Amino acid sequence: MTLCIEVAGAADLTAIARVNMLAFEEFSGTMAADHWAAMKAQVSLPRVEQLAEFAQFFVIRHQGPIVGSIAYCPPGRSRAPIPSAWASILLLAVAPGHRGRRFGRALIDTCVQRARDDRAPAVGLYTSASMTTAHHLYEQAGFQRVGELPPRHGLRYFLYRHTLDAHHHEHKPCAGDEHP
Repeated sequence: MTLCIEVAGAADLTAIARVNMLAFEEFSGTMAADHWAAMKAQVSLPRVEQLAEFAQFFVIRHQGPIVGSIAYCPPGRSRAPIPSAWASILLLAVAPGHRGRRFGRALIDTCVQRARDDRAPAVGLYTSASMTTAHHLYEQAGFQRVGELPPRHGLRYFLYRHTLDAHHHEHKPCAGDEHP
């Protein structure tokens, strides 16, 4: 199956938030109610709209609907705890029924390539200790855990970095890709 990653538009933000809720719902039963409420707010439509002000979302559609998304921040726009000189990725989400199809990896690879195109020295991300599947995915994509962050939502969080080789260039745009 050929995957095509698209730049999300404003009309896609509601669908992105819906996929986020589906993807993060699995953590609701393992967290205290107040921590789950705080995490839920971080993946909701108001947060997605806020992120879209400084990050660009990429999406994967399967037979029409969005089934996965990720936010990319170019160097200079990343926010703490990620150094601003790095590019960063936020809110990777793949709907549970579409996992295991390499959608998450394709979204990560798109952001890493965009960071190379933007000449970022590194790409950063952070994730919680409970997201063990994500740890494996990030490590397979070339990220290394570089530190522990202060707890959020009652969970331990880790900072990951992917140091980039500026000479590696393989951008393969989809039809309609708007990145020059």
